Amino acid sequence: MATMEPRDFSDIWAFVRVVETGSFSEAARRMGTTKANISKQVARLEKNLHAKLLNRSTRKLGLTEAGNAIFQHGLRMIEEAKALEAAAAGLQAGPAGTLRVSASVAFGTSCLAGLLPAFMERYPDIRVVLNLADRYVDLVEEGIDVALRLAPRIDTPSLVARPIAPIRYVLAAAPGYLDKHGTPTRVEDLRAHRCLGFGTGGAPLTWEFDGAEGKTSIRLDTALAANSSLALHAAMLRGAGIALLPAYVADEDLRRGAAVRVLPELAPTGFSGDRVYAVYLENRFLPPKVRVFIDYLLETLAPDGGTRTPEQEGNTRNSI
Repeated sequence: MATMEPRDFSDIWAFVRVVETGSFSEAARRMGTTKANISKQVARLEKNLHAKLLNRSTRKLGLTEAGNAIFQHGLRMIEEAKALEAAAAGLQAGPAGTLRVSASVAFGTSCLAGLLPAFMERYPDIRVVLNLADRYVDLVEEGIDVALRLAPRIDTPSLVARPIAPIRYVLAAAPGYLDKHGTPTRVEDLRAHRCLGFGTGGAPLTWEFDGAEGKTSIRLDTALAANSSLALHAAMLRGAGIALLPAYVADEDLRRGAAVRVLPELAPTGFSGDRVYAVYLENRFLPPKVRVFIDYLLETLAPDGGTRTPEQEGNTRNSI
């Protein structure tokens, strides 16, 4: 295994500049040194790491898989070094830099995107890069500062998972569908309806509920199964059936009457866990941009499952 020495940090810095500029000559110019010295530093870094980082040709430079990983690490090191330097000198007036955030497509689109404008107005020196993907994102490999993950719990070594807010789920249907097929009054009534559920295999799904009389469940042959709550939501609005959805996807339509909540006295158990977590790399010195973003989420996604947006007055809250 490679052992890093203090000089390797200077070599990493040089490597990052080569990748950013796409040229050894330009990297040398910006760093106030020679092309030969930059080339020597990158070669030494490759030797010490026992890995090829760059694919060189006469026209351009390309990153290898190992090179991309080291580049992402290097970017974070440089950014944190600059933040530390500014803080130590008393020059940093407020959080700044590029904040890279990862979230699922549904949560990012339906909930998070609407909260970002106020955050960006509050912290104008922070540039947000929002990466929406319905897959596991490796924070180190992809250079992510904060990932918002929906799960019952998260237990991953080297990562901090801070609970932000609970997630609520609802059964919803379009008014036209209920006018045509009737409104269920009991869980058992769902068997007579077209149900839309989260899944990929097409096998029957089990829906579970919490109510005044305890837990109950029902196994259903769904009329439509999809691995996207946004797809289920779109089909529900067009009268396809009764959908089990996260509240952050359905609440706006429920408020304006485009959808009706079904069996409102029951609390469905969700398919993506019961809480949203802010996940970030374990770091003794949490970058200010990450700290203020998490604080902002705790402020707007309240611990009782509510959200507060600038458009809402007083203490009115929307459950997520």
